[in-house]
Amino acid sequence: MPADEVLRRGRDGTTTDLVFESGGGSWPAGAILVLRMLGVLIAVGLAFLPVGILVVAVAVIVGATFVGAVTVCGVLWVSAVLLLWPFGAVAELRSVRRVQFTPARAPTELRFVRGARVDAWLPISDLRRVQLDEAVEEPYEGDPAPAVRSLTITVVTLGGDDGRPHGVPKGIEAGALRRSLEELLGPAGVPVVRRTERRVRRKPPVPSGGWAYGGSGSANSGGG
Repeated sequence: MPADEVLRRGRDGTTTDLVFESGGGSWPAGAILVLRMLGVLIAVGLAFLPVGILVVAVAVIVGATFVGAVTVCGVLWVSAVLLLWPFGAVAELRSVRRVQFTPARAPTELRFVRGARVDAWLPISDLRRVQLDEAVEEPYEGDPAPAVRSLTITVVTLGGDDGRPHGVPKGIEAGALRRSLEELLGPAGVPVVRRTERRVRRKPPVPSGGWAYGGSGSANSGGG
């Protein structure tokens, strides 16, 4: 996936945007995010529907009425959704959706676009660094599965306006994104730091029978 999926020209052409998530920037857009959070919580609640059915069945077995058990479970489910919704909504409204740089080619200012508002412009000198953290999980010897990569971006400013890592879509090549950011921010003297952490994927345990999954050998074989 090309780097311009994350670092791209703004809608009006006057900014270059470092995009973490779509949407945001105004109260109407924030309202959509709040409603979307409610939908997420409802979907998560529905995923636990089998657990609720089991609880109702157990309650009926121990003597509760079916209607009473369903009512109690329903009230608890609705209460949990309504309790968690405000916390999720506030997090969505405060979250940084993208960082805008202006002018688009040689920025002198930047600002953070959040779920329901846009922060004031800051001088580019307030930007301490942009940090790319790449985690690579490499296959163990004989593992047919490919390596798995994940990438996060942290925008560090003098005032700590954000400073938390943001995930980017899978497939973004860290080297290409770093080059694009350096091309944009290099003239302003802003460093773009790339850190890569590698680890080998843990080999699955050998079953008690001695044969590994899909196996080609026995852990207990002694050659005779």
